[in-house]
Amino acid sequence: MNYNLCVVQFDRSTREPDINAHKMIQIIKEVKEADFILLPEDWLGPLVVDEDYHMSVIDQLQNSLPSEDTLLVSGAQYLRQPEVIISTGAFVTKKRTVFYDKIFPSHAIGERNFVTPGTKQPVFEHRGIIVSAVVCVDLFYPEIAREMALRGAQIIFNPANIPAGRMDLWQHIGITRAAENTVFLAMANNTRTSYPDGRRVAGGSFVAGPDGMFFSTAGNEPGLLNTVIDISMIERVRYRWKYLADIEDKRHTPYSEN
Repeated sequence: MNYNLCVVQFDRSTREPDINAHKMIQIIKEVKEADFILLPEDWLGPLVVDEDYHMSVIDQLQNSLPSEDTLLVSGAQYLRQPEVIISTGAFVTKKRTVFYDKIFPSHAIGERNFVTPGTKQPVFEHRGIIVSAVVCVDLFYPEIAREMALRGAQIIFNPANIPAGRMDLWQHIGITRAAENTVFLAMANNTRTSYPDGRRVAGGSFVAGPDGMFFSTAGNEPGLLNTVIDISMIERVRYRWKYLADIEDKRHTPYSEN
């Protein structure tokens, strides 16, 4: 069965969350037909927001969805809680909101100096399709994507904020995670922005398929990457590629030390 997947490649204002929220809501309102909508990481800006503000934005996104058949995956944002700061995103439909976390804040860009590792890593069922979200650098940990696939995820979403110099690497990792787990993997990136150290973030969002060959990518401009995915491709690929089934079987059979 075919599903419409819409990846939003967003040109955020650096430290203007209200402007970014308004801009994103207008984009969502213009999406006419989508089963899944994916937003990048930190699309509100590279800043910490209060929980109440974050929820008000999520509520506005929820009210802007085109239909009850649409699932929006809002990329993780730095969120101030009573005693810690975490990086949290949300699965949003007209009727439900479920949160997920970044498990391993980035050491390379200093997130670990202020962001607490997350704990929430749910799978979410939408219209019979099981999905999960792996935030930004968490994609570098193959164990996380594998665990999501073993829990039934058919689509893994990777909301991220990746500099242009790393996008070739990121696309190769995304293709690998999709193929080794025989799932679809969609990555959303920001564009026309930069890291605090000056490195450019210039899009390159993509969707990779379970066969290691299906691949759709955006350029550098802001906009929507609309991709039709045939979810039955997963079953066809798994008929030949037993990687996930082999690991599932091995989980119940301890390795020998001899």
